[in-house]
Amino acid sequence: MSLLHPALLLGLGFSAIPILLHLLLRSKPKRLIFPALRLIQQSRRQNVRRMQLRHLWLLLLRMLVFALLAFGLTRPSLPAANYSLLWYEWLGILGIIAAGLGSYFGVMKWWQRLNWPRNQLLTRRTMLRGGLGAAVATLLLLGVGWPYVRRVNAEMKDPAPRAADNLPVAAVFLFDNSPSMNYRQGNQSRLQSAQQIARDHLSRLSAGSKVAVTSSHETTAPPFSLDLQAARSRIDGFEIRAGGLSLNDRLRTVILAHEEDRRRVTAEQTSIPEEKRQDRYLREIYLFCDLTRSAWRDESSSVLRDELARLKFVSVYLIDVGESNPTNVGISSVKLSSESVPNGGTLKLDVGLTAVGHFKPEQTVEFFLSGRDGKLVKRGQQTVAVDSGVERQLTFEIPQVEGPLLQGEFRIVGSDPLAIDDVGYFTVRTLPQLKVLVVAENASVAFYWQSAIDYVSSAKITDFQTKFLTSSQLRDTDLKTFDVVFLINLNAPDETTWTRLRDYVEAGGGLGVFLGAASSALSAKPGRDQIDPVAYNKKAAQSLLPGELKASVVNTKPQSMDLRNSQHLLLKRLEGSGVLADLGAVEVRGFWKVEPFESAVTVAKFDGTQGNPALLERRVGRGRVMLMTTSVNNDKWNDLVGTGLSFVFADQLAQYLSQQSTLRTNYLVGDEVTLPLDREQKLRKVVLRMPDFKQRTQEIPAEAKNLRLKDLTTIGSYQVDSALGEVTYHSGFSLNLPASESDLRRLEPRELDSLLGEGRYTVNRDPRSLERNILTNRLGQEMYSFVVGLLVIVFALEQFTAAWFYRTDEA
Repeated sequence: MSLLHPALLLGLGFSAIPILLHLLLRSKPKRLIFPALRLIQQSRRQNVRRMQLRHLWLLLLRMLVFALLAFGLTRPSLPAANYSLLWYEWLGILGIIAAGLGSYFGVMKWWQRLNWPRNQLLTRRTMLRGGLGAAVATLLLLGVGWPYVRRVNAEMKDPAPRAADNLPVAAVFLFDNSPSMNYRQGNQSRLQSAQQIARDHLSRLSAGSKVAVTSSHETTAPPFSLDLQAARSRIDGFEIRAGGLSLNDRLRTVILAHEEDRRRVTAEQTSIPEEKRQDRYLREIYLFCDLTRSAWRDESSSVLRDELARLKFVSVYLIDVGESNPTNVGISSVKLSSESVPNGGTLKLDVGLTAVGHFKPEQTVEFFLSGRDGKLVKRGQQTVAVDSGVERQLTFEIPQVEGPLLQGEFRIVGSDPLAIDDVGYFTVRTLPQLKVLVVAENASVAFYWQSAIDYVSSAKITDFQTKFLTSSQLRDTDLKTFDVVFLINLNAPDETTWTRLRDYVEAGGGLGVFLGAASSALSAKPGRDQIDPVAYNKKAAQSLLPGELKASVVNTKPQSMDLRNSQHLLLKRLEGSGVLADLGAVEVRGFWKVEPFESAVTVAKFDGTQGNPALLERRVGRGRVMLMTTSVNNDKWNDLVGTGLSFVFADQLAQYLSQQSTLRTNYLVGDEVTLPLDREQKLRKVVLRMPDFKQRTQEIPAEAKNLRLKDLTTIGSYQVDSALGEVTYHSGFSLNLPASESDLRRLEPRELDSLLGEGRYTVNRDPRSLERNILTNRLGQEMYSFVVGLLVIVFALEQFTAAWFYRTDEA
């Protein structure tokens, strides 16, 4: 136990006042002249005995009143534990009191039947009350009090702390400044409310305290400073920023910062033995947050909980500034049918809406596109009925996409407390015309594949320009003018051809190789319609291809390609086009056995994981090589040729190999943005124009293949241009909030216990509860209210005793 004002224990001396009053003001006997002297003397002896017992009981009660009054003023406190009485303890108290009352009334009824003289009955009654009172008190102490003390002692989590509320504090003020803290209640955002509470509490810290101020967006350990004014400025300077760390990670970082600072403080006490060194500070962490689940990560909960269990000298206070019943309607997602479309092509956009709380059942979303002057122009709107907790989808369409870069946004009409998710942004690039070279021994072999590519171009799905060459014409062609080269059943490319193709791929080109003809290895007179595996297995070819050719196989039992389990980008694009399942059901009757190299990736196999490779990829330099081990020109080998599947497959494969359509233009806050660089032009410096009208420049390394942008936290649309003007470069992208930021569901107490550990934190809703919990944590659980309550009970009992015990007994 600790005492906030121990000097007031001197007041216990006032408990002697009743003794003095008792001695000075006790009743003095009166001399009476009465003839029946014997009767008077007998009555006097009985009355004196009864009055002595009553005087003693009243004296003890009055002494206890003064003792409790003095003891209560000392503000006693105890370590944290469950001091409330349990149900069986209450049952024990009631049982003992009931037994005492029953015994009293039972004995009194028995005595009344004995017809004793009244004076004798009153004397015995007084003695019975005193005896039963002492017995009940003894039983309460032994039967309830002693087990209660043992239970509470076992539940005490820590020994009683040192009683002082003016020790210096080493405090960390950690703010959640994620987008959900932009929720407004009244005229304040949740972050502004947190800042106000923090400033108020900062002014209450005792002299000599030091403070570290940080937020969920920062990554390094915060430094402690004795300059509280600078800390106030830091608190006032926080703004809403997206893409920060989870509160688990930040809280663990500041806990370890406390441990390191404590080690440094004790290490400075060189004149004191190491085992006797003590920290000069009370160590506390104040986490200002709205308790939304999106700010925490479940997978790291055990690590944080273990750290808090290990470092018990750190106290954690959660200041909950969130809204218990939030209201919000937000844009949870913006999905494009494609992030790159041909000039004049059609773009479809799906917008997701989520809602929670009390809101208008019907919500209107407006659609804006940037014009040639960069200003946004409204292009339409839609109204939809929304339900709480259910995502609604709206679909918009741009019939003819023009310009190299098109940016726009969606806006929810009206307002709600969380405005930051009422707008969604997007960027779409128009693809330049992709030049495709198809090479085969003759035009008939390339007919089906080239027809599929031409159909895609004529349907304005992707703008292709195709050209056909024979293998002999390939030697004299400048490959750099083409984005993608397809080789279909070439008989025997020489080493010069393979070397030129390797240089082309290393520079960033895309190469597709199809094997759909029989092997010439066992033929007496090899024909030009057969494939020579020796030519494909030479050193020059093997430096480019993803595998070694073994033999061609024609199956009597058809097989299929297993496309279900791969996470390859090409298969994801095929799945998005809705043809992946049908492509996996295509019957394949002929293929080449290929042994993959370690540097290759097997995209798909025939008939499961143990089958032969169907699609192989290898990255060479800045380019890609894709090898398909079955035919794209012969319906005897498979059922792909001539179907609608071949059109989609040809389109997606050409786009993937060209690397034009695989580059993203839409990201979530926190993602690293990657933009392509022209492999022919040497861009050295760019300027990034941000949505908040700020801009920054960035140098580009000489050998960089892509422009990488990090630490972007402002949602909206960005533009990137050449800074020096020597090279023409213009690109752009958009950043949106993750869908989780619109999820305002709050953590339950059991979830907090799982994250931080039961009993290792307190949740505070206002400054008053924060101060109360801090005082309890520093000094222990204050017993002042308990002592005052006991004082009232004893005082009432003393008044009752004085009024009832001393009433005049009836004759």
